Amino acid sequence: MNPAFTPTTSPTGLRVHDRIENAQFELYTESRVAPTPVATGSGHGLSRQPDAEAWHTSSDAGFALPVDSAVAFDTTRITLPALVDVFVWQPDRTLVGKTTNQESAMYPEQGAYALDVDIGSMKLQLAVTDPFEIHRTDDSTVISFDATATVRLGARSLHTAPEATITITDDVRDGMRAVSLFGSALKTTTPERSFPTLRGHPPLVERGDAFDAPATLDAPDTGIAIEIPPDWGDLYRVSTLAYYLGATVQPGAQRALVLDGVRYPFPSASGFGDAVQTLLEHVFLLDCVVRTEGLYSVSMHERTAIEPTLGIDLSAAYDAPPAERLAAYLGVPFAVTEPHGPQWPVTADIAPDPGRIAALPFVVDDLANVRVHDAQPDTTSDAGHGAEAVSSFLRSRSQPDRDQPRVAADADDVVVPPDTESIEHVWLADGVPVGANKATAADYQASLACDALASDPIRVVVVCNDPSMDAEDCVSAVYGMRDFFEFDISVRHELSTSELATVLESTVDFLHYIGHTDATGFQCVDGRLDARDLDTTGVRAFLLNSCQSHAQGRALVDRGSQGGIVTVSDIDNDAAVRVGHAIARLLNNGFSLLAGLSVARNVTAFGNQYVTVGDGSAQVVQSRSGVSLLAELAATDAGYEVSLVGYPTTNTPLGSLVTPYIPGNDTSYLNAGHIGTFNVAAEDVRSFFDHGVFPVLYDGTLTWSDKLTIEETG
Repeated sequence: MNPAFTPTTSPTGLRVHDRIENAQFELYTESRVAPTPVATGSGHGLSRQPDAEAWHTSSDAGFALPVDSAVAFDTTRITLPALVDVFVWQPDRTLVGKTTNQESAMYPEQGAYALDVDIGSMKLQLAVTDPFEIHRTDDSTVISFDATATVRLGARSLHTAPEATITITDDVRDGMRAVSLFGSALKTTTPERSFPTLRGHPPLVERGDAFDAPATLDAPDTGIAIEIPPDWGDLYRVSTLAYYLGATVQPGAQRALVLDGVRYPFPSASGFGDAVQTLLEHVFLLDCVVRTEGLYSVSMHERTAIEPTLGIDLSAAYDAPPAERLAAYLGVPFAVTEPHGPQWPVTADIAPDPGRIAALPFVVDDLANVRVHDAQPDTTSDAGHGAEAVSSFLRSRSQPDRDQPRVAADADDVVVPPDTESIEHVWLADGVPVGANKATAADYQASLACDALASDPIRVVVVCNDPSMDAEDCVSAVYGMRDFFEFDISVRHELSTSELATVLESTVDFLHYIGHTDATGFQCVDGRLDARDLDTTGVRAFLLNSCQSHAQGRALVDRGSQGGIVTVSDIDNDAAVRVGHAIARLLNNGFSLLAGLSVARNVTAFGNQYVTVGDGSAQVVQSRSGVSLLAELAATDAGYEVSLVGYPTTNTPLGSLVTPYIPGNDTSYLNAGHIGTFNVAAEDVRSFFDHGVFPVLYDGTLTWSDKLTIEETG
């Protein structure tokens, strides 16, 4: 997958514009014949119990894998406005070829072919029977035919949502029964479950007077169980592992993994949570390696790195039943996989009480490392304790010659969460976390009602209520610099309380607020507007780039916003301007709130004063390539060293593959954290950066691929 989804134009032809669950993609053809719908049924990919009718109709249409919907049209050429990998199948799922990067390939024989294209936001298949050629320009993938050919274009959305709700009491054994049903959302128990498209969203959980689960929830029969004492903390710790393994969770006197009746004890309580996460990461990486024996026999970096020391037969492991395969995995030392696994995307700290159970399906869907937070914020020993703690935290990450920042009025509730090595950090406990995303079950549930790209056009409002920060309001020029997306951008200055209330109550995809706030409200020309006085808000996501904006941001989330970026203390004007510009461009290029903030923190020592509230996975638009990448550039004697860091999104979660289009590279990498480091000749750096627009850390400074000149890169 290329580092950016760069659009191109076709001089002639029909633009087939399809939206599947609001995932937008453009495809250009050389035909002016309107596409004809093809009845293909519905399907979700590989399944433990495939939909026979969906599979039959999909294969009849020439597709190798099930699709949700399809159209047919005649054309001589198709241009995909991105550099994408193309897998060529026969309808019986025989893989006959793959092209990537700048590779070309010819298929001169008449026959049935299904071309599989992963563009991040959806799975596309092109079913053809005529000879064809695949070649690439600098930023496009072209499929051409010798003469007019009939093409069937099928698509399958990657988005998933919970399909059922389980009701439980506050008895932890009911919680165990619910988590045991999370595996019903898996579309396969083969190693392909490591692909995000084959992991469905676990069912929702709510509290009630008695246990109740729909009969349609069918947990897989894997022969795998996890035994734990009946304790909410232990249940939360094993929830992600149980879901991924399709395991049942059973009460037991000792913590153990049980495979076809054989017990494998877990460590003592002090190391239990770490052991669970280590096992999850170990199994996940091995699944990703073993799946290359299946449908997608790609050249994968992680397989190359660990295969010589694995000591297991990969083909046999692929074909083995789940419990037998897991037993083989346990025979591989963790030290073999640990250095080569992806950086885990999410760590979720959760309080161990039944009141948090409703949030569990959402963090499990992210394959989060679930840690248990036992302690509550200490606000009794000293009225200034919370303020002192957060000030110390911020001071340690700020320039030493700066004055101590003034923390928010609700600082007595501020907590500094334990460190995590994950890309994102979610806090599901009491208190206002510094450096983590404060979320609640209600936040996650509200996000289900928010379409990924709700408006057409996408409405962005920039409000500048502080004339001294006018330098930032030029961010309006950043939003909307994207092809394929239509934007409605407005800039408002020095609003009154009633005018700002109108903005907050109207339908807005993204609000970029510049000005002053505190716990009492937004400063306006005629006083303060407290968002807690509003009944509802139509703002989907926001950046409140102002001092002490946490309380107002939390109020917006509580009244309907999906999520936003806020501050927990006073911020320096210059730092705020730099952060505002960086976040604007990152969000405009498809970074989520959490990922964008993670990168934007590089522009100032005050970056850790910004946190997210609500659903940090919210995006204003989708990434051009489906994956959000940061390039770190360093000069070497022979040229340049390019290190790529991947930030998973809702379209490319953990398990997705990235193929960096570095000249000569045909290897795929798992997307999460550090992807790979490449030595690139000076003349090739510009070529790589020309593939699209993405952030670059160069000499410790955050810049952009389209801003680096030839002179700067050699």
